[in-house]
Amino acid sequence: MASYWQQWVRRWRLSEMRLLFLALWISALAVAAVGFFTDRVESAMERQASQVLGGDLVLSSSRPLPDEYRQLATRLGAKMAEVVSFRSMLSVGETAQLVQVKAVSTNYPLIGELQAANNLTAAGVKAQLPASGELGAEPRLFHALPAPVGATVKLGRSEFILSSVVTKDPAQGVNFFQLAPQVMMPLADLPATGLLSPASRAEFSLLFTGSERVIRELKASLQAKLAPTERVRTLQEGAQNVQQALQRAGRFLGLAALLSVVLAGAAIVLTAASLVRHETAAVAVLKAFGLARRRILVDYLGNLWFLALVAGILGALVGFFLQTLLAHWLVQVVAIELPPASWTSAWVSIVTALVMVTGFALPALLRLLDTSPMQILQGSLQAPTALVGVFMLSILPAIFLLMWIQARELSLTLWVFLGLLVAVVLFWWLAKLSLNGMARLSTRQGWQGLALLRHGRRSLLLVVVFAMGLFTLLLLTALRTDLIGRWQASVPADAPNYFLINIQATDQANLENFLKQQNIQANLYPMIRGRLVEINGQPVTADDYPKPEAKRMLEREFNLSSFAVFPESNTLLAGQWFDANTQGFSIEKGIGETLGFNLGDRLSFDIAGQRFTETITSVREVRWDSMQPNFFVVAAPGSLLDKPYTLITSLHLAPNQPELIPTMIRQFPSITAIDTSAVLGQVRSLVEQATLAVQGVFAFTLVTGLLVLWSALQAQKPERQREIAVLKSLGANSRSLRRRIWLEFLWLGGLAGGLAGLLTLLAANLLGFYLFDLGLSLNPWLVILGALAGAGLVATAAWLNLRSLLQVVPMVLLKT
Repeated sequence: MASYWQQWVRRWRLSEMRLLFLALWISALAVAAVGFFTDRVESAMERQASQVLGGDLVLSSSRPLPDEYRQLATRLGAKMAEVVSFRSMLSVGETAQLVQVKAVSTNYPLIGELQAANNLTAAGVKAQLPASGELGAEPRLFHALPAPVGATVKLGRSEFILSSVVTKDPAQGVNFFQLAPQVMMPLADLPATGLLSPASRAEFSLLFTGSERVIRELKASLQAKLAPTERVRTLQEGAQNVQQALQRAGRFLGLAALLSVVLAGAAIVLTAASLVRHETAAVAVLKAFGLARRRILVDYLGNLWFLALVAGILGALVGFFLQTLLAHWLVQVVAIELPPASWTSAWVSIVTALVMVTGFALPALLRLLDTSPMQILQGSLQAPTALVGVFMLSILPAIFLLMWIQARELSLTLWVFLGLLVAVVLFWWLAKLSLNGMARLSTRQGWQGLALLRHGRRSLLLVVVFAMGLFTLLLLTALRTDLIGRWQASVPADAPNYFLINIQATDQANLENFLKQQNIQANLYPMIRGRLVEINGQPVTADDYPKPEAKRMLEREFNLSSFAVFPESNTLLAGQWFDANTQGFSIEKGIGETLGFNLGDRLSFDIAGQRFTETITSVREVRWDSMQPNFFVVAAPGSLLDKPYTLITSLHLAPNQPELIPTMIRQFPSITAIDTSAVLGQVRSLVEQATLAVQGVFAFTLVTGLLVLWSALQAQKPERQREIAVLKSLGANSRSLRRRIWLEFLWLGGLAGGLAGLLTLLAANLLGFYLFDLGLSLNPWLVILGALAGAGLVATAAWLNLRSLLQVVPMVLLKT
């Protein structure tokens, strides 16, 4: 035991052993910090996104829900709230207003907090549910009715007091086209109003929250019991814009985490190779004394596993501390409540360190152990032919395993794993071509003195390592910039925060003039209600489709439209948009997939008792999070305007225009104005959280990339030391050596950065298009900036790493 510790202490004194510990520690730290932080942020984002839905799971129906479901939720340990929503008329004196009534149970809301104010100009604060005999109402109800807070109103057979202005309902959802202003009331007061009967049209909902296991079991149990009128929704099936933000953020965080591991693994491979060179003499002595190969391997692996265990534990502890600081900063910047961290990430960081040291250091050890003592003592160490097999059986599976642990998504892991293999091969091939080309030009251009040309194999390895590190950082930078830009573009500062619906055709010209006088730009779109009745001449009903989503589409009327200008928020996927001489339908991609439409199919709609039939001439992809009016089906311009229609538009009102909506409603009383500010605020908050999470994880990946760069320089430092000693002995001064180092690494870094930028153009577009739904973009500046950044970063790091050698006399360098 004593000899084991003596060996461990001796090896710890090696700078390579300490650098290996540093690489493992930073790897474990990055994995732990990223894991702790992303788990907390993702949980918080999902929690806030669940507010839009109303809970982790929502069961809704057009019929009262049986008690069996409530008993099931109670038995599984889920929290539950009940909501009944329907439309009715609310009156004040002789004035009546259509409202959306939301009757809620006493434990509503399950997630988030209700905010209300006592007048229209006051800021909302945390509030309790309306008491019995009271209503809370949206601000737009007070614009539509001559009733201040405190007024008595009548709803059904009951009278209520308008007790508050509801400024935030966390479970309001994203139904932008809720026609009527919402009023909230206690569920216990609903029977006395007499508004509901078996024939009434209402939505009955049960909202549930609980652990992931509870929600999973509850969903499975409910789906086995669902009636045709009942529907179960989870966050993954909720608002499309929220789902896409979470999915893209999660994929980027997973990509950043797994690339951090790959970079750290490269650092460990380089450091282990340097450690093997230092241990050649010790292994030679052990093998000369007859110590078995297996015993030597176990001895070294035992040392490395202990090193990895300590590095993993310390990395987990420091990572937890760092993510706490980062989370504290996030809370200060964005109003977000982060849940406690799970210690699962600590175990993952420890396992990561053990897998990395085993998978990445083992090939270097076997390379040493498979060589005879005589070869080692003669300094003729050569890689055995079995090394390629060891690489395939050790490093590649370790990389794939660690990637899968970090990404937690098999498709993303496969894509990136295969992509990195292709990248290494391409970098090796391109770097070799570039160095060979430079060598051929060296005689004519006077480059013979460049060390990167005289040490071709060493330079080739450094270019590939530097290029991989820079490629990873450039790729994440490009994706981060495009992703954040896409998020921010989805909710710009001037995003529409009001929808105007039920605009009469006779008011169109006057309303356009009214908006123009207020310097408001808005496009008005006709909206025609029609029911789909035939596909290719065959009658179609909801019973023809097994999927609930398809059934719901066919049970209700579609909002059709007709216009000439192709919407900015749409993308044409197939076919041709309308011109002056074409007729037909343009359909949204999703509805075509759900109902089985294809180009050339003929659809027939029943519009106010009249049949309207046209052929599908184009398919569009719609950005439903654009806050613009969007339609499943659009007809050729002018083709539906002989049918009954109203118009719809969206617009942005500045905070200094509070009286515009009441003024407009008084002038155009048929118009309904829908305030989407609350939903828009929730989406903006999600975007801010996702953006900051991406920025924080990117910082950890940057540190890991710098570690790879430093490890590569440190691994070839002994060779540099001998080279500088020889050159100094031959009369080279520090100034010429300094110039030599800067020139060589500027070339190496520039070449590596240029190659990294070139491959980033391809990889960023592929990953952005297939994984993050980003558009294609060819930016040649990425290659130029990559070359400049690579040259500056590599040369600076090399100078900092090697400058101490210039101050030491040749004899000391040679002895060392």
